Amino acid sequence: MAARLKLPTYVQEHPQGVTLSIRVQPRASRNEIIGDHTAQQLKVRITAPPVDSAANKALLRFIAKLISVPPRTVSIISGDKNRSKVLLITGADTTAVLTNLHK
Repeated sequence: MAARLKLPTYVQEHPQGVTLSIRVQPRASRNEIIGDHTAQQLKVRITAPPVDSAANKALLRFIAKLISVPPRTVSIISGDKNRSKVLLITGADTTAVLTNLHK
């Protein structure tokens, strides 16, 4: 029997795809993944300011590009007005998401 891959706690399987728990740092010098913020969150830096949802939109585009999915498949399901967010990647596979996140 094959051992099951242990997923980081910031990635969860969801009936509609995969969720990512993220801690966002807006107004950074560049868009990048820093690593684990805590055991439960992935830290991401975004250049956009947190004004008029600019940082949220930039985050969604960045994550979609990073994991090679269409931007319309990535949405915020929790934390719209908070630095801690949960994203849903519709129709995604956890293995593919993790592989693309850590290229």
